[in-house]
Amino acid sequence: MKHLKSLVLALVLAFAMTTSALAAEVPDNLVVENLNGQQRIVKTYVLPPEKDPETLKEPSFDYDGFTYTWAFTTKDEHAFLESKSVTDTVTVETASNNLDKILAELAPSVPYDDGEYSGELALDHTTISTVATGYTTKYGTVTATKTIGPVDRNDMSYVPATTVKNGMTLKLSGVTWQVTGTDLVGDTLAPASYQAVATYSASTSSKVATGYVTTAEYKGEVTASGVDSITYTVVYVGEETKPAVISDPAAAAPRRIITAVLCLIPLLLLAGLGVFLFQRRKNVYVYVPGDRPRDYRLVAKYRVEPEKPEIDISDLEPYPEGIVAVEIKRPLAKKLLGQNFTVRHRTACCTYTVLQDRPGDWREFDLTKEKEEVT
Repeated sequence: MKHLKSLVLALVLAFAMTTSALAAEVPDNLVVENLNGQQRIVKTYVLPPEKDPETLKEPSFDYDGFTYTWAFTTKDEHAFLESKSVTDTVTVETASNNLDKILAELAPSVPYDDGEYSGELALDHTTISTVATGYTTKYGTVTATKTIGPVDRNDMSYVPATTVKNGMTLKLSGVTWQVTGTDLVGDTLAPASYQAVATYSASTSSKVATGYVTTAEYKGEVTASGVDSITYTVVYVGEETKPAVISDPAAAAPRRIITAVLCLIPLLLLAGLGVFLFQRRKNVYVYVPGDRPRDYRLVAKYRVEPEKPEIDISDLEPYPEGIVAVEIKRPLAKKLLGQNFTVRHRTACCTYTVLQDRPGDWREFDLTKEKEEVT
């Protein structure tokens, strides 16, 4: 009778845990304890931040002579802080290629925020590059004035037909004669010497830039922070179950045995079903990136045995393109710690080493790569 009672109580606990596993989350740890005279069952879960802790609360249940009722839930957030180097290219348009004017258009630093990482980037002066956006033809005229004389007469033979200015040959465009001296001829003064003021000119054309575009790089370290996972501790307090009052213990004993046997059959079936489902639960999840940073969408679940650590995602519909994330749940990750795990897909396969088991092993890779090395 005593052994029968122990067996029934063990099955009740298994049934309660199986029901919990089917209805909600499976705890990472479960402890039955008596703390300062208070009987308690403590269940611990390590879950992602988006999980609602209210779903972890279970209705009252009986185990080993006690009725357990939810008392409180505590949580412990596991924060993360990641950093990376970022280079951002900025383009500005200017009317001049003067460096001082270009620097006036470029801020010493710029803020960076991609929705996940944020920080401040500083201008790298060595990356500044300026080019013309286009060219136009500019026309003009170059002139020069030359004084020739004094000469004895206003003769054009004294005036050169061309002159040179800044390496350019200018043609004669006009001459003005001036009297610089006179002589008395009879009773009349007559010009005795002259000087010529010659004007020269030439047309010019040149290509000038219509504007300039400058590119420069801003560099710096940016960080991302948040909550990676949360440990929830759910505590249930037990009250000793009062036994039913039986007037004739001897007559009640057969009824107790019959009742226990009748209860045993469905409990065995339920417990067996629950244990079977628990053992066959999916332990490798496949995700693809969602619409927001650090947001992933679950696309497939697999059951993997430790003896054959691999999955094949070739038949997924729709077939993912680009980044794929594989999460090995903690129970399997603990068994595979330090071992290789293989993900087969349509173009090749990716083999890597399982490096962590709490809360599980997470790995991302790119399906567009022809070959993944073992890491």
